[in-house]
Amino acid sequence: MAAYAAALGRPVLKGTRAKLERQAVELLEQGLPEAWLCDRAEELAARGWSDLVQHAERSTAPIQGQGGRVGSRRAGLPEWCGECGEDNPAARLNPRFRTLGEMGGGEKCPRCHPDRVISAAA
Repeated sequence: MAAYAAALGRPVLKGTRAKLERQAVELLEQGLPEAWLCDRAEELAARGWSDLVQHAERSTAPIQGQGGRVGSRRAGLPEWCGECGEDNPAARLNPRFRTLGEMGGGEKCPRCHPDRVISAAA
């Protein structure tokens, strides 16, 4: 939040602050590095945006510690099959998009969704 406020150059409104804090927690829980997210938050403010999840999903900035590869998978997440998620590259890092049919609303992909792959291996 400090990175967003500093780049914005003014205090963050209450509703925007709550939204960004929830999104930051979600993204950190998904394994994205805090420093990388702070950089994305600065970009948000500079562009007048306020949706950190959407910006992180579309970002092409390399994630440090992943060999400079954009879209590298996080620890414990199966490799994305590339066939589900309606070709949305966000599925590389976010299992929520690893579905068949309508984006995020269809059946979990049997090839790469962690819930399906882990239960099939058990």
